[in-house]
Amino acid sequence: MPRVARTLLTLAVFVVVATLLVTVGLPQLRQVLHLDQQASMEPFVWRPDADGAGGPRPRIDGVPIPPVPEDARPERLLPAVDPGPGGAHAFEHVADDGAPVRHDPCRPLHYVVRTEGMPAAVLAEIRDAVERVEEASGLRFEEDGATREGPSERRRPIQPDRYGDRWAPLLIAWAGGDELAALDRDVAGLGGATMVTVGGESRLVTGAVTLNEDVLERWLYAPGGRDYIETVAVHELGHALGLEHVDDPTQVMYPEGSLDVRELGDGDRQGLALAGRGECRTDT
Repeated sequence: MPRVARTLLTLAVFVVVATLLVTVGLPQLRQVLHLDQQASMEPFVWRPDADGAGGPRPRIDGVPIPPVPEDARPERLLPAVDPGPGGAHAFEHVADDGAPVRHDPCRPLHYVVRTEGMPAAVLAEIRDAVERVEEASGLRFEEDGATREGPSERRRPIQPDRYGDRWAPLLIAWAGGDELAALDRDVAGLGGATMVTVGGESRLVTGAVTLNEDVLERWLYAPGGRDYIETVAVHELGHALGLEHVDDPTQVMYPEGSLDVRELGDGDRQGLALAGRGECRTDT
């Protein structure tokens, strides 16, 4: 009997602890988790080498800028998206005329995933997030598979040894604070875009999204946790398309995550739709 009594007592304690975790712990987690921008995404400016020895193609970090890719088209790949009624949205990069700096809608936005150490469920949520952002922005995403490249504070936009003669694809990684100092316990993810400028005209050419494994791994086993991970990925992909945080807590681009906000708000949809209405580029 004593053994049975101890077993029942243990089960009772487990039930109480589990109940407290769900009713108290999860709301607290929801309040402390923040969604920050990718601090590593610095703007790059095209400039020819000072001595002109680089030939007709300008260089970045000593590497010639890539030519127009073979999969670029003279017209956009997907129809432009109706921005809807509109709402709170903002852009990080804005041209002198006030127009947002955007990706080229006439070529795919290639992306790679650093799957090392990433649970299969996270990869599934990433792909669902990409699909949602593609639908809302009208930008065609194309997955190029896995990569061994990890996140960094200053990612090079051209990496010919790794990706060939093209802009490095958008990098999506699962990493922790031991690899990227900007990831701390209050940051669920980081995301941002790389902007380049030539001839006075700017455009986004790549970017990075990093999901914080130190924070999000626990959500794999929490009620609604996988949906939350997908929402974090959507938020960071929004940054990769040039969107900035907003003050409206009903929008996915609000800087603090919430289990109550999983669907794109009117402001998110307008921002993503406008982010997908860039110009076709024929110079690189």
